[in-house]
Amino acid sequence: DVAAMAFYALGVKPLIAELSTAVDASACKQMWYADDSTAAGKLDGIKKWWDFLCVRGPEYGYRPKPSKTVLIVKEEYLKEAKKMFKGSGIQVTGEGERHLGAVLGTEEFRRS
Repeated sequence: DVAAMAFYALGVKPLIAELSTAVDASACKQMWYADDSTAAGKLDGIKKWWDFLCVRGPEYGYRPKPSKTVLIVKEEYLKEAKKMFKGSGIQVTGEGERHLGAVLGTEEFRRS
């Protein structure tokens, strides 16, 4: 259906607005492309964003999938990130991952 994505975008817009007010923009920025959400920022901001998304998302028809979620951090934050997101089902890496066709991560990972 041609209109399906547009209607989905309208339906998820209130969730995006709620997330914008719930998480300080200086700690975490969110980006959305269709039904893919992404956050970048400080670990505590991303954690708050993720927890809020998991609780409020389903109320808007958005169901985060931890098994398809990857947190990419700098090597010096890897231990802290793994501790902070332990038990969440999120893969935490200091190397990189492909995201919407782009490669994010270390220089070595991007070359591989």
